[in-house]
Amino acid sequence: MSHGGGERRIQAGIRADASYRVFGREVPFRGRMVSVSVEHLRLPGGHEARHEHLHLPSAVSVVPLLVNPCGTVEVVLVEQFRSSVEGYIHEIPAGILEEGEDAAACAARELEEETGYSAGRISHLVTVLPIPGTSAHVMHFYVAEDLRAGSQRLEASECLTVKRFPLETLLDSILGRGAPVIVDAKTHVGLLHVGMRRLRAGK
Repeated sequence: MSHGGGERRIQAGIRADASYRVFGREVPFRGRMVSVSVEHLRLPGGHEARHEHLHLPSAVSVVPLLVNPCGTVEVVLVEQFRSSVEGYIHEIPAGILEEGEDAAACAARELEEETGYSAGRISHLVTVLPIPGTSAHVMHFYVAEDLRAGSQRLEASECLTVKRFPLETLLDSILGRGAPVIVDAKTHVGLLHVGMRRLRAGK
């Protein structure tokens, strides 16, 4: 597992500047998955500064879609305990991309491990930098369809329950037209991309 943050650049959407320079780097903290560096650098405008950068391995998130017997499209979410917020929040399945692992294969693995569902079809949605102000961390988003129920394979540290919500209910909630359900940023991104794709496809 890489502690360097995976890919350092996404070519599309990033314009490099040849005047940017890094003169030195210290790593005051290195944990199991996260490390922090303090870099002495010169910015494109000529100003020299010390920036703190958070290094995380690349990650994958997946939006699992089911069609219930009434024809309603549902999203499979996990209600997961997060110690950082000291409570449970609803999320799409997600996980760390292992060294050399294909992102789509990672999405399929995380889906099955967390929810018990396997997918007949997994399609790429988007790849983004979730927190570019402090990190070059990369997250790949996928949509999973033609789901088949199976068995979860949870780690001992994972406290979560699998739930299903109508896609339209979640989109209404995100857009402020219903009770708040989703506070997780990656889940917002995944659901909005799925919603826009379905809208543009006339579904």
